[in-house]
Amino acid sequence: MKRKHFIQSLSATAAGTILLPESLSAKASKDKKKDENSPKPTYILPKAGIPSHPHNEAYWGVIATNFKRSTGFINLENGYFSHQPQGTLSHHLAAETHINTQTSHFMRTAQQQEIEAARTAFAEFQGLLPSEVAFTRNTTESLNIVIMGTQWQPGDEVVIGDQDYGSMVEAFQQAVARWSIRLNVAQVPIIPQSDAEIIRAYTSLITARTKMLHLTHMINLTGQLIPVVAITREAKKINPNILVVVDAAHSLAHTPIEMLELRNSGVDVIGGSLHKWLCNPIGVGFLFIKQKHIREVWPLMGDISAERTDIRKFEHQGTRPIHSLQTIPKAIEFHRLLGSVSKYNRLTYLKLLWIGNKQALENFGKGLGILNDPQYQANMNAVTDLMNMDAFKLQSPLLPFNRGGAIATVNINGYTPTELATTLFNKFGLFTVAIEHPIIRGIRVTPHLSSSTADCIALNKALTAICIDLIPHLEPQK
Repeated sequence: MKRKHFIQSLSATAAGTILLPESLSAKASKDKKKDENSPKPTYILPKAGIPSHPHNEAYWGVIATNFKRSTGFINLENGYFSHQPQGTLSHHLAAETHINTQTSHFMRTAQQQEIEAARTAFAEFQGLLPSEVAFTRNTTESLNIVIMGTQWQPGDEVVIGDQDYGSMVEAFQQAVARWSIRLNVAQVPIIPQSDAEIIRAYTSLITARTKMLHLTHMINLTGQLIPVVAITREAKKINPNILVVVDAAHSLAHTPIEMLELRNSGVDVIGGSLHKWLCNPIGVGFLFIKQKHIREVWPLMGDISAERTDIRKFEHQGTRPIHSLQTIPKAIEFHRLLGSVSKYNRLTYLKLLWIGNKQALENFGKGLGILNDPQYQANMNAVTDLMNMDAFKLQSPLLPFNRGGAIATVNINGYTPTELATTLFNKFGLFTVAIEHPIIRGIRVTPHLSSSTADCIALNKALTAICIDLIPHLEPQK
């Protein structure tokens, strides 16, 4: 008998709180009332009337105070996962404390209710149906559920991209070895000239035997945002039965695109992580599957108690941190306070600033009507256009702006990615991450809501110095 169902074998009286001694019942009631009356964590917001223009530190500087920044270095590697704003973290810790005091009583009487509340909140946030959303630990787990749970036949074909996330590629490679399916890899242009070029890279590989198309909405290596909606529509025209699976790890709550838009275009499955750009506690992901496909997919963990058509069959993980799920509505609240478009513009602007390309900055400023703002001009004048440097090579598309967001990757001639990342950290106190990939090599830079324009200007100056002065790669060996 399963541990989680053991309580059901007891009488209803024993399962509830009726048999608690009166003193304990009174204390539990008092503790609950105390929890309800505890001050709710709040977020620090700019005063009313201060514009949220992406270059305006009077606004975004206040937003940044919601986060505790790293000490001793400037963190420009926020792509792995996001740190939480203090209001979200306080809520998370309070929820954990409550569960820690209530222990099994909470897990046996309130756990499922809290999960359902979180499910409803997230589904509503993205315009999805709660019955099509499951919670996982991350994007990798979400998509492995579908890849490993699909009923493959020898000779079935899959189309993936050549810059897909490594864990997903490995999952498909395992499926090839296990079920003798065929993997077709689309060569995605690093700097595409048009959407049509990207669409063709995928759709040219689709045949009548293609069972699944895997698309990475925002490529983690470079931050390139591919046209998933257009690719999906074309793919379905070629093969209406193809299952379109989307990795939305970096696009959710980063771009203004809602998952509903992907669903409506014909996407069948979406996996994502809430601990990235939604700033939720680490270890929470989501899996969206259209209702008609839920029955077809086997869960990774056995769960014969759930109906085959119930999305909850994918959530049998054993004991897990429910307080992280309880924090989802709070993380959504912070995101909504900023607004999807304003947040996206800010993140995009920070990227443009450290790259320093004058044409891109001018176009961006004109588009938002802020080009002639004195502060915008001052920031433009403070940076060097790195794209004019012979040694500098951008690995991410810059224009149009909807081709990316905060993330960009660059390499500098004469430096390995590791050497460049090490130099930036040791000599300038700037933390980035080295990308060593068969196609993409360089350092990935990912500013965050906690980042300032000064941080990005500092990176621009550091890269300028490296390009011009050819600073030694590494600290001398002692």
